[in-house]
Amino acid sequence: MDADRLFELLTRFLPAHSPGGDEGELDQLLLPHFEQTCREVRQDAADNLIGLLRGTGERPPIIIAAHKDEVGMIVKRVEADGKLRLEELGGVPPWKYGEGMVDILADSGILQGVMGVGCMHTSSETPAVESAREKALDWSMVRVMTRRTAAELEALGVGPGTRVVVARQRKQPVRFQDCVCGHALDDKAALAVMVEVMHTLAQGAPPPQDIYFVATSIEEQLGGGATFAAGHIRADAMLALEIGPAEDEYGLQLDHRPIVWYKDRIATYSKGFCDELSLLGRSLGFGVQKAVYSRAGTDASGSSQMGHVGRTAVLAFPATNSHGWEVAPVEGILNMYHLLLAYLRGERG
Repeated sequence: MDADRLFELLTRFLPAHSPGGDEGELDQLLLPHFEQTCREVRQDAADNLIGLLRGTGERPPIIIAAHKDEVGMIVKRVEADGKLRLEELGGVPPWKYGEGMVDILADSGILQGVMGVGCMHTSSETPAVESAREKALDWSMVRVMTRRTAAELEALGVGPGTRVVVARQRKQPVRFQDCVCGHALDDKAALAVMVEVMHTLAQGAPPPQDIYFVATSIEEQLGGGATFAAGHIRADAMLALEIGPAEDEYGLQLDHRPIVWYKDRIATYSKGFCDELSLLGRSLGFGVQKAVYSRAGTDASGSSQMGHVGRTAVLAFPATNSHGWEVAPVEGILNMYHLLLAYLRGERG
């Protein structure tokens, strides 16, 4: 995979709406990649998309997981004036989005709305704006204007449980110096890496192990999809592909080196597995960064916590502005691809 191929995949994946529990648009884009490269392709009861790439059996089977769902919003209620009251869907505060266009995933199709707080030229008689002046913006202060009545919205299939996401016109990837930017790089850049590795492996000699590629559902909501898949797939190990928040707090840099997670909020990863990835990255010439995260979780840590897999690790691309307008060095994503491909081919540092 080169930079042009990466942008080609991101241009397809990023605009596809996939809030947790409503990931069908992205499924339609991913399914052809699975069918072209894997055997026994299926979608399970938790909406995980699973494909098996057969290996020689020299090594134990492994699960490679990358999640489909993006952070977003869910309708809590429709107010009398047709505005929507929202709650977060996957750990995102409203200030990550700002005021602007959103897409409402109604039963009848996509409707557009405008997310906002209200006018600055107001006083204490406008409590949402007054609160926003005094403290960090939260979802209680935000509404989505629809310019439709509550009855019209009900007829169109908008109500509690309807998903809302950043509008499609705001989701195209943008090239910025040595980086790519966009909403939902977490985790669609990791999916781009996964499908390209699938294609490359399928065109060569069988890998030393059976590989279960799993595009997981609802990871942003405590990793429910992956834990279900891991409980039904017979594999000893899971490697989750992720975004790696690069902050000074963790001693990480926004550069060309992939990130290997050694611990997160939920679990401590298998040291030997993590060390294998780290040594291989060094032998490939670009190295890795090692991370211990205080506020994060992954498909692998959730599955480990449930006792569904014995060995776990996370390989990530470095990025900043996570869960917002994310920025990631292109070389960091490409080197993540090279490291994953080498590992699955059986190379060790």
